[in-house]
Amino acid sequence: MTDAPDNPYAHPATSALPLGPAEEKQYSLLTHLLSIFFGFVPALVFFVLFKDRGPFVRAHTVTEWNFQLTVLIVQGIGMVLASASFFSVFASAADGSTSAPPGIGLFLIGYFLMLIVRVVAAIYGINASVKANRGQYYRYPLAIRFVK
Repeated sequence: MTDAPDNPYAHPATSALPLGPAEEKQYSLLTHLLSIFFGFVPALVFFVLFKDRGPFVRAHTVTEWNFQLTVLIVQGIGMVLASASFFSVFASAADGSTSAPPGIGLFLIGYFLMLIVRVVAAIYGINASVKANRGQYYRYPLAIRFVK
């Protein structure tokens, strides 16, 4: 009786090799810098790809992901406030009042909240990327910890 030939298309189950310290710093730095422009997506992608390949890159991707989810929630609140201004304009128009619409204040608060959050996120992201490049751990001071 002969043995069955090996399948040339089958790949052996291998675990990913751990990243070196320089690679961990590089991917941690990229996580923070790309998240300034693309929100939570780079943190999520790097977390899925590298979470089991090094503790340093895992810590930075989790930190960035938590911070970007916090930023997303605050921006959602700002968007709700800005959108509520349009409903108040329609409500005041239905009443027939000729005074200034009351929703202008809500719009400005919501708009400036969204703007300030993005500026603060960029400043914190640059600070976190500098820390990652130096090989130091970093936690955002205002982030809600969703992922541990």
